[in-house]
Amino acid sequence: MTRLFSGLLLTSLLSLFLLGYLIDRVIDGDPAPSNAGTVSAHLLDYMVSQSQPLAEIQLPAHYQQQAAALGLNLQLEPYQALALPAELAQQLTAPGGLALASNEQDYLVKQLPTHPQWLLKLALPPEQQQHPLSLWLTLALYAGFAVLLLLWLWPLVKRLNLLTRLAERFGKGELHIRQPYSRFSYIPRLEHSFNQMAEQISQLLHENRLLAKSLSHDLRTPIACLRFGLEAVQEAPSPEKKQQLLLRMEQDVDRMEAMVNSFLEFASLSRTARNLEFSRHTMQHWLAEYCHSIEPLMLQHQLRLSLLMTEPALYSRINPHWLERALNNIVGNVCRFANSQLQLTLSAKASQLLISISDDGPGIAAEDAENVLLPFVKLDNASQSSTVQDSTPHFGLGLAISAEIIKWHNGKIVVDRDPILAGARFSLYLNSCS
Repeated sequence: MTRLFSGLLLTSLLSLFLLGYLIDRVIDGDPAPSNAGTVSAHLLDYMVSQSQPLAEIQLPAHYQQQAAALGLNLQLEPYQALALPAELAQQLTAPGGLALASNEQDYLVKQLPTHPQWLLKLALPPEQQQHPLSLWLTLALYAGFAVLLLLWLWPLVKRLNLLTRLAERFGKGELHIRQPYSRFSYIPRLEHSFNQMAEQISQLLHENRLLAKSLSHDLRTPIACLRFGLEAVQEAPSPEKKQQLLLRMEQDVDRMEAMVNSFLEFASLSRTARNLEFSRHTMQHWLAEYCHSIEPLMLQHQLRLSLLMTEPALYSRINPHWLERALNNIVGNVCRFANSQLQLTLSAKASQLLISISDDGPGIAAEDAENVLLPFVKLDNASQSSTVQDSTPHFGLGLAISAEIIKWHNGKIVVDRDPILAGARFSLYLNSCS
């Protein structure tokens, strides 16, 4: 994180220096046509041209008068007073004269054409001196910029440091770690993505532990039965008894196969969710067809099915196959505990549509309402008593799969007690669309 902060700060400062350098080069490389040296050269040529109609004796007074009137440092000196090499002496008659410098100042010198024994010397104005505080002011500018940049970057660096430490702790096994939200954060989407990723990883690890624990526990009984059956088959006194034991062993194998398939299906749900396609459906029509498809199941359990729907058409984007699978799991569970009646209701609630599945069975205790949707939680416990002898094996995954499918539809399942039928009620909330 220090490297990130240092890199941003150095990059910003170097960019300022480079930009200032380029601007200075552009300004310095652009010759100004009206600078002080050019103006002085033209002025000297003009002064020299005024000497043509003048006699030699008039020269000192004339140039003294011009210097006083124009405020110039203008002097008339004899040619012999200036010793110059031949190549420089030729420039005394060139336009603009010859530029020379002394310890005191810079000046231009030009020979008078009509009076070659005289030289006209014009002192150049001193160059503008740099302000003595300019260097310190420049340094103060860059220092102030660095401080402002530091103040702006500090919250970002602080949040990134915190996120890095939390990621390290999460990697070491502290799966409850989450990044706290702050309205002053510059990276809320990154923090939200980290928390979402951590939540999903924690959920997957939790489900994998439950899967391994439940699988090892539930497989122990049929394996023990198979082992006992093999020993019993070897000691069977008659072929009929041996055939009976083999049939029981086959049932144990079928149960083990169903258990493994159910667990594998639950483990593959996250992969299935990435390939789902959703389409718009009229929910009244879709739910009516679904109720028609489960009529044989109602006859098998001797239950009366009723469907209640609102008049205005309700639409939702669903995956018909998987939504039917979610309803099948819930309805199959309800059929095991209902006394005589099962009711499906479709209604609108705010911006969502609601599918309720209710029965007249013993219901679900309030303290168990949230747990029944978790994987490997079985409903046939003290809070419920099945009214139908069901030979189908149950592993506590049906309702968990239904809850996951409804999440794929951006909805949720709420479990409570139906106020009219007095049994369990599963409320499926789905998004509605126009």
